[in-house]
Amino acid sequence: MTALELISLVTQVLFVGLFVVVLWHALRSKTGAGFDTALLFGSVAAVVVLSKLVELFGAGPQATVTTLLLVLLSLAPYAMLRLVDDFSGTPRWVQVGGAAAYLAIAAAAVTLTSQIQLVEVILIAWFLAVGGYAAFAFARASGRTRGITRRRMRAVAAGAVLFIGAVVFLLVGELLPTGGDVLRAVGQIGALAAVVAFFLGFAPPAWIRRAWREPDLRQFLERSIHLVGVSDERRVMTELQQSAAAAFGANGASIGISDGVRPILRYASAAGGWLEFPEDEFIAGWAFRDQRRVVAFDAAETDPAHAETYERTGARTVIAAPITAEERRIGALSVYADRAPIFIEDDLWLIELLADHTAVLLEARDLARQATELQAREDAARLKEEFLSAAAHDLRTPLTVVLGQAELLERRLTRDPHAQVDRAGVSRMTSEARRLRDLISELLDAQRLEQPGTVMDRVTLDLREIVEAARSRRLEPGTGLEVSVPSDPILTSADRARLEQVVDNLVENAVKYTPGQVLPKVEVAREGAEALLTVIDHGVGIPKDERDRIFERFYRASNAQGITDTGMGLGLYICRRIVEEHGGRIWVEATPGGGSTFRVALPIVDDAPEPDLVATEPSWSAATSVEAAADA
Repeated sequence: MTALELISLVTQVLFVGLFVVVLWHALRSKTGAGFDTALLFGSVAAVVVLSKLVELFGAGPQATVTTLLLVLLSLAPYAMLRLVDDFSGTPRWVQVGGAAAYLAIAAAAVTLTSQIQLVEVILIAWFLAVGGYAAFAFARASGRTRGITRRRMRAVAAGAVLFIGAVVFLLVGELLPTGGDVLRAVGQIGALAAVVAFFLGFAPPAWIRRAWREPDLRQFLERSIHLVGVSDERRVMTELQQSAAAAFGANGASIGISDGVRPILRYASAAGGWLEFPEDEFIAGWAFRDQRRVVAFDAAETDPAHAETYERTGARTVIAAPITAEERRIGALSVYADRAPIFIEDDLWLIELLADHTAVLLEARDLARQATELQAREDAARLKEEFLSAAAHDLRTPLTVVLGQAELLERRLTRDPHAQVDRAGVSRMTSEARRLRDLISELLDAQRLEQPGTVMDRVTLDLREIVEAARSRRLEPGTGLEVSVPSDPILTSADRARLEQVVDNLVENAVKYTPGQVLPKVEVAREGAEALLTVIDHGVGIPKDERDRIFERFYRASNAQGITDTGMGLGLYICRRIVEEHGGRIWVEATPGGGSTFRVALPIVDDAPEPDLVATEPSWSAATSVEAAADA
């Protein structure tokens, strides 16, 4: 046996084997695409079997056998045309014209038995025209699909091209008086490649399907894992639907989630929001109700009550499976396509696999949400305890001083109504009462600033004024403040009292947490469209992992306890809320050499009326530095 004869034999065996496989699938699925596939390979298998019978037994006159072989072979392009309609759709006139053309060719083959060569020429034209159209249609359809469906359609398109080429080369080889052997050899090799491509397209082995699906399944698993921590449930459903459709190479997918209280399933709407339907409506609802997989090759016929919906969404074929975790019914997953053949019957287990994985994902999201809520409650309880402890301590200290001093004064006055007033005691009472007032004001401010729109009295002012006012206030207790400002005004729209509160809080913190006599520094500058206020200290600093948290309510840095045990952790929170109400930003950085640098960025006002300056305007310089009083 020559190599060419071996190739021919292998090709023939594969075509017959492929026919047996697709016929078995057609008998099981009983779909139009299944029988059209069996028709395609049945025509080729019939040619192979009849040729072998003639070769072995010499049945019938040669002309009659040849005519029958040509009639059977010409059936293949018509079957391919029908498959194009099954997989991607064709105009009705194309199918009618194809059937009429096949009947005409078959009639010509029967009537022109004495002119076989003419029939072969007609057959070549038939294969090139109809087979070429089918190959092009399959290739175009593959561009509109994705995943495993795209790979299968590409294999079918390649098989169609190779099959057409093989038949044309074989027929031309028979017509030519010389050089026919080479053409027939090329045709045999092309036929072998065609049957392999057809196998991959119409009946891919399980290991090939797994390899083709692996990228899409991996993507589904990877995307679903990342969705566990996503709080937007609609986004989770949308991404899961897209991944499930890609894994099947289908047009789309939908996930219905049970309400848990009402008998409905909720679906993420493409236009936003959710759509609600009774839990037993649509094919997905049947899967949820019966807790089993449902396959509908013609959705409109299977569920005529919603035929219009299936038609509008292109859901001609629908497969659905329940999403269930142990005994808890979570919802249903459905995958749909406009053509039935994209689903391979023995791959329908995949819908159950994806449904089970979706159930695990949704359960994980529920557990994560519950854990987050529990953690939030624990954090809230801890913050409440810390707040009550800090508030009780901070409020009790000045109140104890006031009460003790008042009792002392009361006893003195009881003993001697005309006794001289203890000025130091009264001063101490006044100081501690002010401190008590400030603490209560912080609490009230923290509550007010929770509501948006707290900053009301905005005016256009020069940021240099705010800094100079803060410097002036620091001179009274005998401490100083370094100030560096530009010569030009830095105008912004702000609530003067609130902005002064921010500067005072930042400066007070800088002084409180800076040991020794090292003065904090305040700088004002312009950066682009923002006014930048900077407060620099060389104190204890803030641990790097706590810098983002110090602007939270009631939070105090872990190293602050060693400096002072006063404060409820509200000052920086109030600063952040005030700055945000002004449309600005506040953050903290480490000061080189130790300490903290707080920065506040506020929007610049360029074309604004003259600011409401104080009566005595200070004399500004490019960089002003004011230190403590001489003997402080």
